[in-house]
This record gives sequence, structure tokens and C-alpha cells, in this order.
Amino acid sequence: MDKIMEILNARIVAENKHQELTDRYKKLKTDQERVIFTLNVMPEYDLVPSTTCAPKNAKESEKLREQGNKVFIKGVLNNMTCINALKLYTKSIAFAPYPSEQLALAYANRSAVLFQLGLHSECIQDIDRTLALNYPDDLRAKLYVRKTECLIILRSSSVEEILKEAQHWLDKMSLNNENQKKLQSKLDILHKTVQTEQSVKDNLTRTEVKKPENEPPLPTIASYNDEVPCASDAVAVKYSTHYGRHVIATRNICPGEVIAVEKPYTLLLTQHNMQTHCSNCLKVCWANIPCNYCTYAMYCSEECRYAEWKKCHDIECAVFPALIEYEYYNLDLLSVRLAVLALREAGGMKELRTMLEKLDKCDDPRTKGFSDDGKLHSDKYISVYSLVTNTEKRPVADLFRRSLDTCFILYFLATRTVIFDAKLPEDLRLLAKNDDVTFFGSLILRHQQIIPSNMHSFGEEQGMEHVERGIAAMPFFSLINHSCDGNVLRHPRSKHIVMYAMYPIRKGEQIFDNYGQYFALMPRVMRQQKLFKQYFFTCYCVPCQENWPLYTELLSFKTLVKKAEDKAKIKKALRKFNMYVDLATESNVQDKPHIIEDLLNMVKVLHNYAPMPCKEMNNVIETLKRVYNLNGNRFEIPQIWTHQK
Repeated sequence: MDKIMEILNARIVAENKHQELTDRYKKLKTDQERVIFTLNVMPEYDLVPSTTCAPKNAKESEKLREQGNKVFIKGVLNNMTCINALKLYTKSIAFAPYPSEQLALAYANRSAVLFQLGLHSECIQDIDRTLALNYPDDLRAKLYVRKTECLIILRSSSVEEILKEAQHWLDKMSLNNENQKKLQSKLDILHKTVQTEQSVKDNLTRTEVKKPENEPPLPTIASYNDEVPCASDAVAVKYSTHYGRHVIATRNICPGEVIAVEKPYTLLLTQHNMQTHCSNCLKVCWANIPCNYCTYAMYCSEECRYAEWKKCHDIECAVFPALIEYEYYNLDLLSVRLAVLALREAGGMKELRTMLEKLDKCDDPRTKGFSDDGKLHSDKYISVYSLVTNTEKRPVADLFRRSLDTCFILYFLATRTVIFDAKLPEDLRLLAKNDDVTFFGSLILRHQQIIPSNMHSFGEEQGMEHVERGIAAMPFFSLINHSCDGNVLRHPRSKHIVMYAMYPIRKGEQIFDNYGQYFALMPRVMRQQKLFKQYFFTCYCVPCQENWPLYTELLSFKTLVKKAEDKAKIKKALRKFNMYVDLATESNVQDKPHIIEDLLNMVKVLHNYAPMPCKEMNNVIETLKRVYNLNGNRFEIPQIWTHQK
């Protein structure tokens, strides 16, 4: 969309209309007025959305499969080349028409990578998907042989049956075919392997890939909040003109205490994860299946594919690929998702209008977005709708850009889906006169303003980094203000985000999250510039007021603490710290709750005896975050599987 904005600006400037349009736009009072204005400006300057947006493309599928072959067959074989090849084959699967030979070939090729990575169950899934499609007869024997290998490794009782199928298709191959001879030789060996159970046990099963452990249970909250069902009664939502809505402690809170366990209103997978995660549940999946109609969404199972279709993908399917062609961001896609979910939750356009009209009449800034039962529910759209937009603080250029983004989205929704009961004519001026269209556009534009200031990253541990898996709409967590040294941690799990206290928090003190600008990694001036640009506030947290130094300049407790007995207490508390750092670096902390207990004790001791900022406190807090997150969402690259002889 950057290029589109540049084109429009150039045309407006060429006609010397920039100031006039700016003045007219400034006078608009509502998001619906801004949408109507922009829809009328677009045809005036010949800006009509248009994309190729081919739903599936056999040639592109073949091209991606060939790229995968170059990486997998001709490249140096290691786990990363396998993953790169797997992603290309998965893209090939996404682009292949359903049903088609291209889809079958892509599944077959991916099954070879899955086998190489020791993902034998997933390999069988892809083989079965291949065989259910239009796959060439002369290639089927190879797949049955591969499936036989997998079944032997998995010690399946159905291996004898598949051996017969493999022999059946081998017998159909020409005896002059070199592959036939190789496959027959391999199958003969597999026959002998099956007959020698001890050989299977000794040589194969011991190298099978270890499956990930079941996710640990969610932590429990001792006493729940009367107003916020996902939160502890140790906190309360308050309002002031200075802080806006914010969250305070109603009693003293200890490090490690669970403040809230919030399930997002919605989760959106980021685009770069489409080949390795499920679009619906966001879990890691190495054998994704595609939406049958678009190239955007991929799923871990038929169940997830069906669930998301019913929830929102029946609309998104025709819109997201077009937006991606225009290089829209993940946050833009989320603005559509929220609008679709709002409409579905309300039960129709009329009902949605009524629901929001009632909400707009609420004059209590603290409880705006609370339901009729007096509670802030994370699974209700009004909780998201009521979040801050910062409309009045946004520059005209920012707001108009969001209006333009919204109108392109709206055009595709109106002309490619039946969200307005039927596909509408491709006429921007007619759309501008349609009240339902512009009302719905006003919601998308509102989301375009809510999202940058309120949405949360939904992360996972990948190697030594905490990276983004998706984007989460978290109504309660969005009420928590920022500090450049936040006193809580947001810990992502498969379907929730858990908030833990990191420091002791006294009764009456504010709960502070960190929005990504951390004092130890970024100078104060840069932090404040970034925060103001995105969130429109100047940060006055303690690290900003006192201008705390960067990590490299932090002082040790050995310098900061004067009393010898206090130094001794800290030193004693930290005696196992380096060992815990090593375990966290090796990702070897599961089923070791004592590590978290010890680290929390270190925080308490340092908090009692060492003034902030303190290098050791910083180190302990970062290690504690790492240990917590290693017990949550993880992205682990499978290793090359070797058959020992």
C-alpha cells in the first residue's frame, strides 16, 4: 500500500488539491464520514483496487516444487535444508488446485522430507493424502515402500498389509525400470526386517524422534476478580485523567504470583509462519493442509480447517490474498478479522449497530466495554471495541492512510464476498452511498486505530530468541500501562497468555507491562520517541525519570550494596544462578520447578538489599522470563533422522 499512497499523493499534488483535501478531511467527525470521504476520493483520482489474486495456480505450484527439489535433492542434506525444502513444498501444496496432480506431487515430495526429519506419523499422513489424489501409478510403489518403512519404525500392526500394497504396485512397474529394481531390493530388506522383530527393536525404534511432552496445565488463580473474570482479585481496574484506564494492586503481590490468565478474543497467525503453523490453533505443524480455495491459510487438521471456515475464513478466504498482494501488514488483516467476528457475534448488521449504539452511550470511562453483568469479558467484542483509539492525537496523514487502507479492504469485502448478503457492484461511489458498507468500514477503520496501541505479540521460544508466532487481541491486558522496566511478564501458552508478577508489587502500586522498549537495551530518548510515535504518550516511568543506564553500564550489587552482611545474603541467594543460566541456554528446564522457585527468591533478596538498577537483578529477571517461556510455546527444528545399521 505504500506505492498506492505515493501514487495518490502525487496525483493530488499535481492538481494542487493537497491542502484543500486536508482541510476537508480534518473537519470529519466520525470514522464513517472518513470512510465515505475516502471512497469518493479514490475514483476521483483513478484509484480503483485491482488484483490478479488467482485462488490457485498450477504453474506456481510446479515452480515451488522444483525449487524444493533443488534444495532437498541437490543441496547439502541437514536439518535446515530439510526445513527450507519443506517450506517450499508446503507453499507448493498451498498453490496447487484441489484436486490435482500438482497437489499429489507436492504432498509426495514433502513426505520424503518428513521421513528424513524423523516425522514418521506426519510422513504417513502426506503419503495417504497423495494416494487419495491423482498420483501417477508408476510412482505409487515408492510411496508404499516409504510408508512401510514408517510403519516398521512406528511398530504398527498394519505393516503387513502395506507390504502387500507395495509389492502390488511394484509388480505393475516395468521390469526395465531402474527404480523398480532398487525398490524391489529395498522391499525385500523390509520383508526381512518385519520378520525379525528384535532387529526392528534394536535398530529402528531407538532412533525414533522423541515427541514433545504434553503442555503443562495452566496455572490457577487462588481468588478470582469480581469485575475481570480472567484476573486475580489482587488487582483492580481504575481510571484517572492522567493514566486513563489502568490496573493497580489491591494488596501486596509477590514475584511469581499469577495476576491473570487471559484467553485472547482472537489470535491471528503472522504471515511468515504460514508454512510451519496452523492458521486456526497456531500450533507448530510440519504437515499443514491448505484451504481448498485460497493460498493464504493452512491447517494442522481437517477439524481446524472446518472450525476456522465457520468462524471467519469463509469471508477472509476471498479477501486476505488480495490484501497480501498489496503488501498489507498482519495488523491490517487483524482489522478485518475483528470486524467479521463482531458481525458474527452480534448475529447481523442491525444487531451489531444496536449493540454498539448502546455502548457508545456509556459515559463511564472506567467501565466502558463492560457487559451488562458489570464484568469485562475477554470473549466479548465490546471489550475490544472500547479500547483506546488515539484518534484525536493522530496526524491527518496517519489517519487518512488508515482510511485508504480501510477502503481497499472494504472494496474487496463488498465485491468478493457476500458479507453484505450479496456481492456488490465494483463501483466505489455506489459503495460510498451504502450505509451498511460504510458502517462496517467504520469498524475496520476503528480497528486500524485500536490495533497499534493495544494488540499484543503472541510469542514462542525459538532457539535463544523469543519470536512472534501471532497477534493477540487481549482486552484486559490492553488496560495495563507501560514501564521501561515492567513489573510483570506476559507468558504465552497454546491458547492463553499468563501474566506473572516479576517484582514485589505493593498495595496501591500500578501494574506495568513493557511495550517493547526496555531501558537496558535502548536509550531513553529513543524509547520515548518510539513510544510517542506508536502510543502517543511521553513515558514518565522510574527508568525514564532517573535515566537508568544501558545494560553495559549497569553496576553490580558488589558496588551498589554497602553493608557486608547484605552482600553476603545476595551472594548466597545467587550461588546457583550461573548453573540455571546454563540450563536455560540449553533449554533444559522442563520438570524443574525448583529453578523458578530459586530465581524468584533471588529477585526477592535483590529487591530487599540492592538498589535499582542492578546488573544482577537484570540478569535474574531475564533468566526467569526465559525459564517461564521455555515451559510454554516452543518452535523446535526436527533433527535429521538416521537409520542405524
